Amino acid sequence: MTHITKGANAPVPTAPLRIAVGRHLTPGAPVVDASAMLLDATGKVRGDADIVFHGQPAHPSGAVRHVGTGEGAGQLAEWLELDLLRLEPAVHRVLIAGSCDDGTFGQVPGLYVQVTSVDGTIVTHYDITDASSETAFVLGEFYRRDAAWKFRAVGQGYESGLAGLATDFGVVVAEGGEATAPSAPVAPVTPVTPVAPMAPMAPMAPASLPTSGPQALTGVAKTGQVPGVATAPPVQGPAVTAAPPAGPGVAVGVPGPLGAPGPLGAPVPMGVPLPGGGSVPVAAAPLAGAPGVVNPAASLSWGAGLFAFEPLTYSGKGEKTITVDLPFPQDSAPVILEARVDQYHFLHVAIPGRSEDVFCTDLPEFYGRALLVPPRKGGPLKLKVRQSGRWELTVLPLTAARPIGPGTIEGSGREIFIHTGAAADLKVRATDRHSGWFQLNQYRGETPDELRRPDEQLVHAWNGRRVKEKVRIPDGPVLLVIDKGRHHWEFTLDPLPLR
Repeated sequence: MTHITKGANAPVPTAPLRIAVGRHLTPGAPVVDASAMLLDATGKVRGDADIVFHGQPAHPSGAVRHVGTGEGAGQLAEWLELDLLRLEPAVHRVLIAGSCDDGTFGQVPGLYVQVTSVDGTIVTHYDITDASSETAFVLGEFYRRDAAWKFRAVGQGYESGLAGLATDFGVVVAEGGEATAPSAPVAPVTPVTPVAPMAPMAPMAPASLPTSGPQALTGVAKTGQVPGVATAPPVQGPAVTAAPPAGPGVAVGVPGPLGAPGPLGAPVPMGVPLPGGGSVPVAAAPLAGAPGVVNPAASLSWGAGLFAFEPLTYSGKGEKTITVDLPFPQDSAPVILEARVDQYHFLHVAIPGRSEDVFCTDLPEFYGRALLVPPRKGGPLKLKVRQSGRWELTVLPLTAARPIGPGTIEGSGREIFIHTGAAADLKVRATDRHSGWFQLNQYRGETPDELRRPDEQLVHAWNGRRVKEKVRIPDGPVLLVIDKGRHHWEFTLDPLPLR
């Protein structure tokens, strides 16, 4: 674990994370409400949906969620979940803030913010020791730096309360102190069915914790019900097959355990995760306007029967052969290989003995994602990497594909999308001033083996030709894969009119 002080920063993995805004469990201490703000390049929110808190517990992209309160071992914390891979390109920073309505932060004992991975491993921890008369606090922020993400301990307090904090980040505060963000084309979060209260968990055994904060809030129970938490669209992050805790009605958690053994297409129960594992079942009410959620049945079935595992990251410099030590099953569906480099240099990644490369290009924006097809016989596989600078490769399950739904998204280079909605028209716009190729393929099938090869080639262009086409996408789940291209692209998905 990395303890950091005010102003310091620490790298964080590009994987689903949990953030605890915590304090000592002391009777009579002020209540701290945790929130997150998604900021653009100007340091402002784009609209109301960019503010996530207990009253609006999910961002339309599914990248940030407020998942409730937990207590244990003398600690009390509000929990947020953040999936960096699902953040839109326009989001440059994610602020973690807190506010007190019935006191000041100087009266909050043992205030801290802690970042953990979904398995409970602590990534970084920051103790706030200099709070006094403030009633709102920016505790820390996640920010992009050189194609990677870091967490900075900010520790900036506001005696003017949440209104003063909000005003600094583009939120318009109306008379009476009600904060509203400027209108922007960000999909709103609609009200959803509240979660039923969970059954109480067994008391936790006392834990030996340092005075600076907890080592981990494992096994923490939710206190009361979590208002307004919905089933999120397929989560871009780790998906592991795990046995749920004993007891009736316990489902597989999101974004921790997603996969469940069974045939491709079988429904997968989903629920609100507990900070220490397990989950509370929720109604399958999709977020209106959220990418990729049009057909709830299709979204719930996505991922069943696929090989599930925790993401693995490898890094190095120059030429190197690595072994992806995963027990791939026989005739396994492909997985995702995410590549990051620190400078514009040619990257070559290949499986020894195969004629086709996984990567053979210079990555735009130092980042790209490709399908990695394991050997048919299963077992580990080797990758030969060549690049003159530093590189980082992350192997992700196929459920980490980027959701795509109604509306427009844009980016550059190779990418992998999952469409889980009804049939739609996809408008494809792409340009490349470097005279490169662009190829968009469609993958779908009833078994994992069928996903190993494209079902149909949707778009193919060469020599930098400008792409301006409209193609028909069938009912999901469907993988849409940019197999070639340094192009800057723009996709607009238009659902077909209902008959």
